Amino acid sequence: MAAYTQISRAELEALLSGFDFGDLTDFSAISAGIENSNYTVRTQRTDLVLTLFEHHNAAEVGEFVRLGRHLREQKFNVPAPLPDLRGVWLHELQGRPAILCERFPGHHPQNISVAHCRLAGAALAEFHLKSDSLGDVRPNTRGYDWWISAAPELSAALTPAEQTLMQDELAYQTSQRNRWLALPHGWIHADLFHDNALFLETRAGLQLSAIIDLYNACDGARLYDLAVVANDWCSAGWSATTAPQPLMPEHVSALVTAYNDVRPLTDDEKSAWPLVLRGAALRFWLSRLLTKQQVEKLGQTLPGHKNPAEYRDRLISQRGSALPLNF
Repeated sequence: MAAYTQISRAELEALLSGFDFGDLTDFSAISAGIENSNYTVRTQRTDLVLTLFEHHNAAEVGEFVRLGRHLREQKFNVPAPLPDLRGVWLHELQGRPAILCERFPGHHPQNISVAHCRLAGAALAEFHLKSDSLGDVRPNTRGYDWWISAAPELSAALTPAEQTLMQDELAYQTSQRNRWLALPHGWIHADLFHDNALFLETRAGLQLSAIIDLYNACDGARLYDLAVVANDWCSAGWSATTAPQPLMPEHVSALVTAYNDVRPLTDDEKSAWPLVLRGAALRFWLSRLLTKQQVEKLGQTLPGHKNPAEYRDRLISQRGSALPLNF
């Protein structure tokens, strides 16, 4: 999906004139991404990423980039806006809030290995621990209350069997609400799919160079954040023509064990693992249905890798195969 907002070279040069990065040499739209417009920017001295926020105002941007600035101060590699020569980091292009961040080296993993999962688990636990000292956690706008309120409209176009599945799962999650609330909470990434991480192959081996896209970060159960990663990173793949598949056990074990080595899970978290895996699958089924609805209103086609049916099937699988953690 191309950048929504098209910018000119002159506009970008005007923005860069307030920084000490040297002259602009090249820039191009980043095709990946759903919510914002992103560009790679190359100057004489550095490589950057420009983000224009399509659905957030300046106050909202200031709210969630606070986390990025906090984590960078603690030497954790996430995007944080770079200040210009006046110390200003939030700018405006074509009426949209805009920031410039360092461009991290590396690539999104394509064939996710056990090693990728191990590094992701450790990094996510570190993310949770290092965010603990940052107060005023941003509320989760796609949490339980949103599930309940959004489901009736989003399920209207589903088949009767899909509607029954969603209603049954919502009833189950509602019955377990107190267990959710009892889990350790704090800042979570909330969207750590594999295309929001960058890896490098070095002489020392595989390295995770950065976690990116913090624009859904909010308050939530830490275990939920881990479940979001498991549902994506530990999947054997999805096809509309095959039956729902369970997660790959070696990948899940590597992910969860590495997380637990950095931030030990509580007994309540271990027992709630099946519940939270199901909740994470339900949440992304709903949000992909919303994205599909929005895209269709614009007369566009939803990319195949964002098919809501993938997370419908993930939910079906988790309802039948997920087990509590036992280690």
